[in-house]
Amino acid sequence: MPSTYTTRLRLEKQADGENANTWGDRLNQQVIDMVDEAIGGVVVVSTTGATTSLTATNGAADQSRNAVLRIEGTLGSNSTIVVPSVEKLYVVDNQTTGGTYTVKLKTAVTTTNVIAPRGGSKFIYCDGKNVHNAVDPVGVSALSTEGGAVGPITVGGTVSATAVDSTRVITTSISSSITDTTKLFATTAISVSAVDSLGKQLRITKSAVADIVSLTDASTISVNFNSGQNFDVRLGGNRNLGAPTNVQKGQTGSFFIRQDGTGSRTLSFNAAYDFVGGTAPTLTTTASAVDRIDYVVLSSSSVHMAASLDVK
Repeated sequence: MPSTYTTRLRLEKQADGENANTWGDRLNQQVIDMVDEAIGGVVVVSTTGATTSLTATNGAADQSRNAVLRIEGTLGSNSTIVVPSVEKLYVVDNQTTGGTYTVKLKTAVTTTNVIAPRGGSKFIYCDGKNVHNAVDPVGVSALSTEGGAVGPITVGGTVSATAVDSTRVITTSISSSITDTTKLFATTAISVSAVDSLGKQLRITKSAVADIVSLTDASTISVNFNSGQNFDVRLGGNRNLGAPTNVQKGQTGSFFIRQDGTGSRTLSFNAAYDFVGGTAPTLTTTASAVDRIDYVVLSSSSVHMAASLDVK
């Protein structure tokens, strides 16, 4: 009677009387080596997209027996990696590049599959038909790292926190509602769509700060409204306040205009800045004097200005 093979790892099961005088070599090569591959093996699976079926061979080295699947290649389309329809645990490391294409793990008969995150790894398992996440993120109460950072997190609902103690939440964008965070920092704009019980879109219950950004003194002073709300400049000569860039309707803030130690410096204004009666004020020219001009943006070509002169 010939040898047979196990269902999951395809290890040789020798029959009685089979492989006389060679069974030791076959045991080493077609069982022990295969178990070693299944427990600690790492295989590179190359793909440029479309569908790649992992090799699965009885009693010989193959791709799908390995413990770790490292997916590599420059993708030109979404990629599907097909694993055998047998029970198996994998670590998948998606190191593909190219576009924003995905890498999906499935079986030939699957109805449930898993997307492997690019640039990261995850545990998955096959139940003999479908592929699932082996570590379910549902119910995770805390995230921590050692020597690294928590990667991008996608949340399909409201993001809320009862307290953030001695830490902060940093984000590049928030597209869902925000419910009370102690500290919230963003590197780009946050659109707040939630409405609280008072019928307002944003309520600040404690202090808030808009930093004062220093402008570079020059014959024409450049102003980038993306860099801050409040601006400070010390005049080193007769200057012109240039047209602001990245203007957003509704932005407000202040300009602090300072004379240097010599004084007698004048400041003219680009036509985008509008004053009461259409006339810009004559700024204080005393050495080291400070004037403040508050502004509200009506449009990209109309920034309303109101001056408070010689503030002491």
